[in-house]
Order: sequence, then C-alpha cells, then structure tokens
Amino acid sequence: MAEHDGPLDESPSGRPDEPGRVPTQLRPAVPGGRVPDGDSASGAVNGSSPRGVDAPRADAPATEHDGPVTGAAPRAATPEAATGQDTPGTGAAPRDGEPEAEAAAAEEAAVLLESARPDDPLPARDPEHDVTTHDTVLLTPGHLATRETVLLPPRDDLAYRETVLLSRGRPTGSLRPRGAPLPIAALVNTVWAALQTLLPLLLLTVGARSVEGPVELGLSARVALSGWLLGHGVPLTGPLNEHLATLDLPPLLLTAVALWRLSRAGVHTVRALGAQGSGSIRHAALAAGAVGVVYCGLGVGAAALVDGPGILVTPWRAAISFAVLGLAAAGLGAARSGGVVRRLARLTPLLLRDGIRVGVVATLLIMGVGAGAVGLAVAVNGAEASHRLAEFPGGVLGQVGAVLLCLAYGPNLSVWAASYLLGPGFEAGTLPRTGLPVFAGVPQAPLRGVGWLLTVLPLLGGALAVVLLAHRRLRPRRTRQGDVVKPRPNWPRMAGSAAVGGVVAGLLCAAVGYASGGVLRTTTGSLRFGPAIWPMAGMAALVVTLGGLLAVAGVWAFAARPGAKRTESVV
Repeated sequence: MAEHDGPLDESPSGRPDEPGRVPTQLRPAVPGGRVPDGDSASGAVNGSSPRGVDAPRADAPATEHDGPVTGAAPRAATPEAATGQDTPGTGAAPRDGEPEAEAAAAEEAAVLLESARPDDPLPARDPEHDVTTHDTVLLTPGHLATRETVLLPPRDDLAYRETVLLSRGRPTGSLRPRGAPLPIAALVNTVWAALQTLLPLLLLTVGARSVEGPVELGLSARVALSGWLLGHGVPLTGPLNEHLATLDLPPLLLTAVALWRLSRAGVHTVRALGAQGSGSIRHAALAAGAVGVVYCGLGVGAAALVDGPGILVTPWRAAISFAVLGLAAAGLGAARSGGVVRRLARLTPLLLRDGIRVGVVATLLIMGVGAGAVGLAVAVNGAEASHRLAEFPGGVLGQVGAVLLCLAYGPNLSVWAASYLLGPGFEAGTLPRTGLPVFAGVPQAPLRGVGWLLTVLPLLGGALAVVLLAHRRLRPRRTRQGDVVKPRPNWPRMAGSAAVGGVVAGLLCAAVGYASGGVLRTTTGSLRFGPAIWPMAGMAALVVTLGGLLAVAGVWAFAARPGAKRTESVV
C-alpha cells in the first residue's frame, strides 16, 4: 500500500492519483461501538466520525493537517501532531490504556475499504445541477405565491392526436357494482312506491272522519284502500239507492301518480342490480318483472282487506290490474335507466323515431287543449258551478271533498273534452246529476258560431309538434372538426314522420280514451261514461297527420324564401 504524503482534501475523491473519485463511505466497526481516535489529523476528519473520508492505511505515517476536511470543527490534536512529529506505527495509534484490538480493527477496516473501491473513477458532478449543493428552504404558501408564473411549452403530441367520439353512458353489457339482491330491492322499492300513493289517501280519509266524530282506523283504512284500488282500475261494488251497483271509473290523476312512482321503483331496482346505463335488456326485464310481482301481491292483499260488508272487490281482478300496471310502469322506468331505450333508439330508423316523437308530443298537446277547454267551460258557467258547490251535502268538509274529487277526475274530463273538440264527443250518463261543480261546464249542444274555432286547436297541436321536430333537425350543429354547420332538411323524410306521428297519436288517444272511460252497472242496466274510443282515435290520427303535413309545407316555404341562408350538410 502506498503512502499518502499530501493533505486529505486536495482531491475530491480523497485519492491524489485518481481525481474526481467520490470516496466510498465505510464506517469501521470497533469493539464498544466507538470510533478510534488518532494522534494525527486523520482522527480529526468530519468531527469525531471517519464517515465520508478514506481511513488511514496501516503503513502510512501520520501527516500534518491544518484544518478540517469537510469544513467541520477539528478535534483537538495531540502534541506530536502539533509539532509536526510523526508517530511511529500506524496513522491512528491507540491511546495509552486502550486495548490493541482497536488498532487491529482499524487496520482491517482500512483494508476492506481499499478493496471495495471501484477501478474506474466516477464522473465529476456539475455544480449547477447537483442537488446536493442546493440550499434547503422551507416552502410556505407565501413562498409559493411569490413564484413567477411561466408559460409551459405546448405539447406537440396532443396537437396531432386523432379526435374520437366518446360513447354516452356505460358500454353495452358493462355493469356497476351490485347493491341489494333483486328480491329485497324490488320489495323495498315497490312497497315505498305504494305507500307514497296510499298514505295521502289515508290521511285525507282520517282527517275527514275526525271532523265528524271518533275515527275508526279500520273503516278509514278500508275506504282509503278502496280509492286506491279504484285508481288502478279495480271495480268496486256497493249499495246505491237500496241496490247493489258496480263502479268502474278510475280517477286518472291517482293512476298517473301510481304509474310515476312505479316507474321510479323500476329505476331504483335497476340501480340495485348495477345495470344502470348498461343497455342490458335482461336486467331491465328482471327488474320490471320483480316489481310487477310484488305490486300484484300488494293489490291482492289490499283487495282481501277491503272485501267485506259494504264494499265488495274481486281479488283476481285486482291481481291482473296491479300486475299489468306494475309491469308496464316499472318496465318503462327500468328501460330508460338501464339504457335500453337509447339502445333500441339507435337501431330504429330515423323516420320512425321522429314519427313516434311527433305522435307523443301531439297527443300531449291535444290533452292540454282538452284541459284548457274544461277550465274555460267551468269559468263560463261559474255561477252554476258555485251554486252546486254551495248545495253540496256535508258542509265545508263536503265541499272540500267535492273539490278533491273533481281534481282526481280532472284528467278524465280533459280526455273527454279533447274528444269533444275532435268531433266524436263523449258520454256523461248521469254524472251531471251528481252535483259536482265541474259538471256545470258540460255542453248541452254542439258548438256553434265562434265556438267552432276551438275545433282548430287539435289541428294546431299536430302542426306545432312537426314544427318542433323541424327545429330539432335544422338547428346548427358542431362537427368533430369544430365547425358549425346548418343541416340541410330532408323534406320527404319529414313528411313521412308527420304521417307516422298521426298514426301514433291515434293509437295513444285510443289508449287514454279507454283508460278515462268507465261504466256504472246496476240491477236496472249499465251506464257508460267517456269518449267514443275508435272514432276519437281516427279523428286524432287524421287531424295530426293533416296538421303535420301543413307544418312541413310551411317550414319548407320559410326555408326556401329569398335571402334565406343556404345549408352546408345533409342530416
């Protein structure tokens, strides 16, 4: 081993013959856990620890050292080192009284350190990029706020990426994490939907009977359940003028609320299955079927509770009505939430899809026109309606009940008024003699004079539905390249959609006409209430088709006028 005659810190590597070498740190293990101290400068390296510098070799004499190697305070030197005299033996001789094992351990550590050094020198570090030379600072919010804002250079790879269209919703067939099991989810959701419809009826019944005197909860529950069954199309049989009579006239307002809550039950059941937005027809069918089965059981149970003295109910009729309504409403909600409607719409031709949209919108507009006609008729005959309300038996409580009954049958009357405006009319039977204020507006003769203008409203409803469709198809759109273009209309297809919309509107009017009607059966005969179904459906289809075609012609003329902007693409 060669002797080291120069100072220890002349070279960054600690070895004068190999500049740039970073010394390998090795802490020699000595008995007692202490680091051996030397009488020369080799024991004053970096305080009291020889870490970070080369250990002295056994055959090298002690050299003079004027200061610390790493900038640390030097340890006290021995008299021999202060006078420059070399100590015989090793550079780190043991002190008096210490065992010679420490010197042997130091010599062995020096040999191991020398053998562990690599042969090739490490490259020198750049002081500007060496993180070990950077100052350590404490980052605070104030320090971050004072930093200069810089503009990052744009990434070229993002500019040349291909633009893709992301699909809406979840991929077809992919499921979310499942929630509760299907039977439990269907049971909870269906029972909650039934309670949301039944509890208001029960509260109204209990409140009405509490004004008269003591409340019998059993009888009040039977009355509330009877109204609930009637709202689902279950006929009720009871005494009327000392004879048994069967009423089969459902209040459509209660029916609409029940269908709405059942639809939400289907939505929540699909979510419990984890099939929301998956487009899975099987999961939607499972959810709808489970809700329908539970709702059928609730209907049968309600019929069994109501059936008794004073009110007779057929359980099998309740089972059929509740099962059909539950399956239909829950199926619609499950299909919409599960993405089945969107999946089927993509497979449906655009002409048929637009025709269904036109038919649904036109039917809603026609029913709205009928509701407005009912309100107008009652307002015109306001004196007669007020007289009927004042003479209604039961005092204030009876008057409140009469108003609630009119509201419950308000959608029925709207459908009847729509049939009247379409032409076929409706049958009221003996309902005007019931004393309800709303029947004060029942017309006693066909429309005459200015009243004929009301028959144009269904035609305008069909035309407005097609105008909304044209606005949807001709509005400006943004392409994938970011350009805004106005589609060029396809007039033959739009006319075909108007014709299909007329057929759809006729079928929907037939369905709501059948649901709004009813019959009162007595021992002397039967009285029918409601519109003439098939004549109403035929007139609705004719009126909507004619109004739609006139609307297509009007939009075409408006688009072809001089000075209109020309389109740039085909839908």
